[in-house]
Amino acid sequence: MHPIPGPGRPDVEQAAARSTTATTVMPPPVFVPDPEEAGADGYTWPGLDEEFTREVVAIARKSEGRELAESQVFEIVRAQPQAQGLPLRLRSHLRRELDAFVASYHRVIETVVAAWEHDRGLREVVTVPQALHDHVAAARDTRVHLLRIDLLPQPDGTLRVLETNANCPGGLPGAGRGRTAWRPLLDRHGISLPPPLPADDPAWPGSWLVRVAEQHTGTRPETVALLCPDGSYRADTRDYDTALTALGVRVLHADPRELVADGRHGVTLHGEPVRHAFAKVGIQDLLRMGDGAAPYLEAVREGGLFVQNGLRGRLIGDNKLCLAVLSDPRFAHLFDPADYRRVHPAVPWSRNLAHCDAATLRAVVRDRERYVLKRPLDTRGHGVVIGRETAEGSAWEAAVGLAGAEGWLVQEYVTSPHLHGVVDGPAPRHDVALGAVDGRLVSAFARASHGERHNVAGSGRPHPVYL
Repeated sequence: MHPIPGPGRPDVEQAAARSTTATTVMPPPVFVPDPEEAGADGYTWPGLDEEFTREVVAIARKSEGRELAESQVFEIVRAQPQAQGLPLRLRSHLRRELDAFVASYHRVIETVVAAWEHDRGLREVVTVPQALHDHVAAARDTRVHLLRIDLLPQPDGTLRVLETNANCPGGLPGAGRGRTAWRPLLDRHGISLPPPLPADDPAWPGSWLVRVAEQHTGTRPETVALLCPDGSYRADTRDYDTALTALGVRVLHADPRELVADGRHGVTLHGEPVRHAFAKVGIQDLLRMGDGAAPYLEAVREGGLFVQNGLRGRLIGDNKLCLAVLSDPRFAHLFDPADYRRVHPAVPWSRNLAHCDAATLRAVVRDRERYVLKRPLDTRGHGVVIGRETAEGSAWEAAVGLAGAEGWLVQEYVTSPHLHGVVDGPAPRHDVALGAVDGRLVSAFARASHGERHNVAGSGRPHPVYL
């Protein structure tokens, strides 16, 4: 296991000193032809076990398989159940590669979080909203306990990084429930399956959180606050409530604005002291809450309240502009060489548009079908402008202008494969999402959609993945 740099350590200080704040002139990226241009059906990812998919589809057409498929709910969002797709399986040789990739990816993200304070050039690229900047700057946390990596499978069998979810990534318990529900039926039909992943255990949402919270604070939680703004996206909170309760942990549901933080009594909720929380609080939620979020931000910043990923882990680790750092060779010296060699090829060409030179800006405006613009801290498909979906001319130019002014991520467009045989009609596209705790792979699912965006909050249908 490679060491993770932390604030004040010589490795981070030396890396910061070597960094440069000058904007390097970068040529427009070189693109490979879109594989989908070869045919209307696109391509199938070689890493997907197609024979397994055919066997599951055949089982799902029988009464017991059909009943099971219809009973599976991925998660509950705003009281609406989201149907789960049929399970998929990746080819067995990928497990070791994915374990190594996830571990390396976790380390490089934590390295970005740790180096942000000391590296001026990195801070200029990975920006945070002004309303939250002082809180992030004053925080001292550098850990990313829980993350999800969303990946786009490629024709050659490789994977490209779509984005990192290090704020409050969803879907990991739901995928575990799906794999567990299908396992007995698939076993009866003689279909071999890999060993369960950690998230397949119903107790997993509580067990990992309790373990990490105790490691962080020195105290096993007796009470955990499940924090989610009223009317917001509540995915996974039921799984955490059930698992924590089964472990004997008392659960308090609250809006983060209900927290009270003061020097004498610490952090309280409804008059009771709390030291540990699971925060399902999006960055856009924080911005909308304005001053109402101040007690929550202060409690996490000062260490009075443990939440997964802290403040820097969430505001920096979840920031899409981290991909600009991982893509740009200027920052290669920050990372362990072995981790960088493993991660860098999987990151599409990405930059903070505000720091691009004139030649690159002209290329982005001219070749809209080759680029995607992403607001750094938006979620669930919002704040994403896909060039090939945007009208040519003034609409795209206006989007580029806004993205440049606000410092959005500009990224090369990366295509995604089609998932054949699981639905009637045209085959949807799909991605692969890998969840990790402390760099260990714990869950996986794919999202299938007929559009460019695979988000479950939009039109994406989740499929639990065995690997």
